[in-house]
Amino acid sequence: MSLVSMVDTNLARQQAQDPRKVSPAEPVGVSTNLINQITRWIPTETITVYVALLALVAPLTAHSPSFTSRWVLFWLVTAANPLVVVLLAMAKTKTGDSFKLPVFEMIIAPIAFAAWAFALPDTPLSSISGYGIRWNTAILTVTTVAVTLVANALHKSPDYDQVVTKQQGANPASPEVSG
Repeated sequence: MSLVSMVDTNLARQQAQDPRKVSPAEPVGVSTNLINQITRWIPTETITVYVALLALVAPLTAHSPSFTSRWVLFWLVTAANPLVVVLLAMAKTKTGDSFKLPVFEMIIAPIAFAAWAFALPDTPLSSISGYGIRWNTAILTVTTVAVTLVANALHKSPDYDQVVTKQQGANPASPEVSG
């Protein structure tokens, strides 16, 4: 999934909260099965950029064991995540609709990015004495599950009626059905 799906989810929630909006003619957001609930919060766009830049500007060699460039790149891309979320939300907001800052997504994106960046084999965490690569999987698993649970607990993941059409079983009390 991606930051785009985070923004789509946010917009689907906003649309569903407006009682004047009708049931969608086509699904909005991402389906709500377990895998999509977990993968929805993976910031693939910034991870892709990070990996490409990592290979370009921060190669590790036997002669240069410094992780400084990796840490600098990590923090720059981590800080860019909320900005990317805002820009995507602005791009997807229809003209005339009021723009709502996607605060939850702006907080979750850098957290999820950090977990995925730390899961890479040449993680900057390797610069910490005693750190072993076995922790990469633990960090990623715990963070991904925690983000999913928090998003569901705070109702930041779409529920069934927000992502299906009337024909697929959306709420029959939708204004389009009852009107």
